[in-house]
Amino acid sequence: MRKSFFISLLVALPFVLNAQSSGLPLLGIAPTAFELSRAEASGATPVGAASVYSNPALLINSPTTTLDLSYTNWIADANNVFGGINLVNEKRAIAFSFYTSGITGLEQRNNPGPSNGDFSIQYLAISAGYAHDFSLFELGVSGHYLNEEVYPYRARGYAFNAGISRSFTNDRFTVGASVQNIGEMENLDQQATDLPKKITFGASGSLFEYRHHKNPTLPVKISAAVDYIVPIIDNQNISRINFNAPEAFLNTALSFLVADVIQINAGYKTGNNVRPVSFGLGFITEKVIFNYANIPFNTGYGTVHSIGIQYQL
Repeated sequence: MRKSFFISLLVALPFVLNAQSSGLPLLGIAPTAFELSRAEASGATPVGAASVYSNPALLINSPTTTLDLSYTNWIADANNVFGGINLVNEKRAIAFSFYTSGITGLEQRNNPGPSNGDFSIQYLAISAGYAHDFSLFELGVSGHYLNEEVYPYRARGYAFNAGISRSFTNDRFTVGASVQNIGEMENLDQQATDLPKKITFGASGSLFEYRHHKNPTLPVKISAAVDYIVPIIDNQNISRINFNAPEAFLNTALSFLVADVIQINAGYKTGNNVRPVSFGLGFITEKVIFNYANIPFNTGYGTVHSIGIQYQL
């Protein structure tokens, strides 16, 4: 279906695409189905190459080298595509990825009446990350080349992330912290798009495992994760952090792994009346993990669907 927009509505597009934080929408939406199914609580949860966006220190916490592909049908028929590889050895990991988001077939109207033609909106991030295991903790950094196109304008930019993580009790529990999207964009027409800068504190872990005495080969493992996200507010070219600000929020996740094959995921975001809950399923084999995420929007925009596959090399 063709979509009609007045040019003046472009100022609302980041909200339509992201519906959580201001700034470049691409960097405010987790790229994988697994993350989306768990309310994007990935500040202390390894997610393969996608950790370059959440906490690059977690790249080294992946058990092996992984290849990821994900597709998300966001609201307003925005299409998000992610692909990445995370190369892991004993003490270091290096990852490369791309992440795109866009809407095509929009009708341009300066005034009510006939269309002036079609246009599209496209975002692109090309990223690389590195992590090192220092035994007591892990450190990681990542860099992103950013491209934003809103016809007929185009802007480029860059962003950097840095993170730290630490695992305890035989890797059952992990804590992490990261600073994200530190950088800037060129002017798009007359003004540069703000990046969604933020600090994330995360914790994740295995809560307990249940085995029925009549069928001990079908365990149910329960795990959880929580992130505390503090946006960095730019005001008159000065960045400020307020840990008690109302803009701060929590991402929480709960997962049930049945027989080490089927994973049921759910997530909840505080301070978000647009998309507070998410759900998902995972199917795990020896080498391949399939994931699906479902995010209902409370605003009449519809429901987000995301699918992803991770191949363990």
